[in-house]
Amino acid sequence: MGTVPYQAHLVAADRPLGKRYRALVTGVTAQDMGDVMVPIGPVLYPGLSTGLFAASPTGKPARSLFKVLHRHADSTLIEVTILTGRPHQIRIHMAASGHPLVGDPLYGPGGVPLASVVSGGKPGGCNRAAAVMPGDCGYNLHSVDIRFFHPATGASMVIEAPIPDILQVPCNA
Repeated sequence: MGTVPYQAHLVAADRPLGKRYRALVTGVTAQDMGDVMVPIGPVLYPGLSTGLFAASPTGKPARSLFKVLHRHADSTLIEVTILTGRPHQIRIHMAASGHPLVGDPLYGPGGVPLASVVSGGKPGGCNRAAAVMPGDCGYNLHSVDIRFFHPATGASMVIEAPIPDILQVPCNA
């Protein structure tokens, strides 16, 4: 009997996988909840021969659900559930909805790389002369939990990660 890679068990149709995240986005969202469906695919990007994933009409379907946890004066704390698993999905979807992640040096409104990044300019917040690359800087995104059925026992599993202070709902909210 051959072995099946662990990930294959997690994504099988009869074994759903769930992921929840917390994010701090720019601006104050008007909606209490949202459903973002923007295709994501590679676009040309300096320094990456395979391109960079961004909002793209020729990309693969992608869907994220969000709900507001708290509104600050100039930002919004949200919880995001992704229903697909595209690279940079939350960053792209929130930027595409008009609310990029606080501190994200790469994606701007529309879910595409910021013009200053593509042109090789020095984007704000990163203090780097070179082009910004995926994973750079300190945008505010955190995986809260992952839910799946154990591949051997079928038991429901939830793995949680402690939430950083900046992504906590304020006590006086």
